[in-house]
Parts: sequence; C-alpha cells; structure tokens
Amino acid sequence: MLIYLSGCAGTSAGPSSGGNGSNGGSGGNTSTPPATDKDLKTDVVASHLEGPWSLVFAPDGRLFFTEQQGRLRVMTSAGAVVSTPVLDLTGITVGHEGGTTGMDLDPDFAGNGYVYIHFCLNDGGAHCRVDRVIVDSNNVGSIDKVLLDYPVSTGEFDHTGGRLKVSPDHFLYLSTGDHNDEQSAQDLSSWNGKILRMNLDGTAATGNPFPSQNPYVYSYGHRDPQGLAWDGSGQLYETEHGPAANDEVNIIYAGKNYGWPTCVGTCNNSAYVDPVKLFSSQTVPPSGAMFYHGTLIPDWDGTFLFAVLGLSGENDAHQVHQLQFGKPGGTKVVFEQALWQNQFARIRDVTEGPDGSLYFSTANLPNQRAQAAPSDDRIIRAHP
Repeated sequence: MLIYLSGCAGTSAGPSSGGNGSNGGSGGNTSTPPATDKDLKTDVVASHLEGPWSLVFAPDGRLFFTEQQGRLRVMTSAGAVVSTPVLDLTGITVGHEGGTTGMDLDPDFAGNGYVYIHFCLNDGGAHCRVDRVIVDSNNVGSIDKVLLDYPVSTGEFDHTGGRLKVSPDHFLYLSTGDHNDEQSAQDLSSWNGKILRMNLDGTAATGNPFPSQNPYVYSYGHRDPQGLAWDGSGQLYETEHGPAANDEVNIIYAGKNYGWPTCVGTCNNSAYVDPVKLFSSQTVPPSGAMFYHGTLIPDWDGTFLFAVLGLSGENDAHQVHQLQFGKPGGTKVVFEQALWQNQFARIRDVTEGPDGSLYFSTANLPNQRAQAAPSDDRIIRAHP
C-alpha cells in the first residue's frame, strides 16, 4: 500500500529538544518513491523463539535480543542463535507485557560490555526495573547494577510501555505505560504514562523539565508507548497504542503533554501535542521504531519505520509501516506505505543491520494473540 500525502495528520508544539545525533538521513527528501516490499527479499534468520521484543546489533555484528518471558539472548555474527541465554531472568520477572522488554547497548559496549535491560518483578511488589548487565566475550551476562527501580500504581503489568533506548547524546530513555490507571498519565509525580530520561548511571538527567514532581519525567500523557527513535537531526519520535484505534506516532518535546486520557487523538488544543500520524479509524498498534540510515536501500535513507502488532483478524495491522517526513525534525508526512502486511502476523521490533538490511521480529507467542505455530516467532532479514 503506497500513499502520498500533502499534509500531516496532526499538529505539534515547541522547538526540538532532542540530542545532537550525527547519523545520516535526509528526512526522506528523495526524488523517487522508496522501495516497496515487492522490491525486497526476506530471509528467516531465527525461528522457534518466544516473544522476541528488542533487537540491537553490537559493533562486532552480534544481534542481541530479549524474549518477553525473561531472557536476553544473542545471535552470533555468523548467524547462529546461541542456545543458552546470555541472561535468564524467568525466575524473577512477571513475563509477558511486564517481562524482559526494552534493551539497548552502551555506546562503549565494545569496551565495557554493558547492556541495559527493562523488566518488571514477580516478588509480590508492584515495581519494574532498569538494570545494567555486563556481557563477557563468551556471551554470558550478569546483573552489574540496578539503575532504576520504580513503582507501578496498580500492580498490573499491562500497558507497560517498556521501550528502553540510548539516545544519540548518550542519555537513557524509558517509555512507561499507564498500567490501566489512566489518570496517572497526567500525574507528574507518577511514573506511569511517561517518557523518562536518565543518565547512563541511572541518575535523573540534568535539565529534565519537572524536577520538583519527578526529576526523571521528560514528557507525559502517554497511554502505552512502545517505540522510541531519533532522526538524523537528533529529534525524538515515539509510537503509542491508542484505545480502539487512535494509534499514534508522536514527535517528542521536553515537558510537553500528549493528552492521554483527557485528549484522545487529534484535539487541536494548545495544551496538548497532537500526533504527527494518527490512525483514527483503523487498529494499527505500533511497537518498535527506527530511522533508517543505511545505503543498502538508498531511497529509505532518513525514513521512519515501525513495527505493527494487532490481534487476530485485525487485517489493517500486522505490518512494518514506513513514513517520510518532509525534513529532519519535521511533522509533515509526505509519503507512507505498509510493508509485508499480513505476511508474518504481529511485528514487534525493527532494527538496521550492519550492512543496511532491515531486521524485524514477530510476536505471535506466548500470548496467542494471533493464530500461530511454535515456529512463528522469528527474526527476519529484508534486503534487495
């Protein structure tokens, strides 16, 4: 499905407050339409997985990934998935939406072996953590430090958010959902429904906008944000699940309110930042997101790609979705398309491989939210 657009799906407020990322990307100003899924081949590089959630490549070509049930795993640069997990947390995490979800590598991973990971605990308390893990040369990981331990107001581990990313300027960002406590997303003292920003040692980042209410909060009014990505200018964008459609792509500015639950979708109210893309009449629940900066698919340079989940029968979902913005840091969508729609069922995360291939993971198990066989949770590589 190819769509050219002359306007954007919403409005935004405030100047860019993202980092100073130096990755390439023209913001999608190409003279020809980007490649479609018909122009690309797909190869299954891993199968028989269990809820792969985050995909991150190391500088040496290893692909680290989390499985929701409580595992950090790795695929070698030669393409073999190591059978023994790097780290097994199945005994201490609640699994599923509160399991081992967000994960990213330290900018100096080659030197220090640090991996950052997010999960919620099954110890009877209502809390989630961001831990720093050290991974050695034998792909064995151990928890080195608890960076953040934060409470969950309801004790429910649904709408957890859980995307964890290191920004181009080396801050650690975490998206948190409302945990089915809708009003908490508007409470600046609550950890729910927020995007948090911290230093790599787990302390609150200097300059966060609400130091007296919660010094970690960067933005608020989010329902279930599952994707974070920075464009070539360092501007942060986010993907977010809406209620009964109204799924969103947002441009994120420090200190801004994204409306949930007071404002749903596009409200044209200066108190809130409207989505730059709103799926107002379709159920298109977005998850992991990225900006493509490779040369293997040159007309994708600077475009925004995100994974789309969806229940069984939600045929507008189950895809990788692509947007072009008119300029870096922009809010105007000038092109979009659906890729591999309904070919692999639910898609959870997307990342760029060392050679510029696109990798994405499927998410059909263990919750059986779509018709699935045991082999259906896979990692797939797309390339010319």
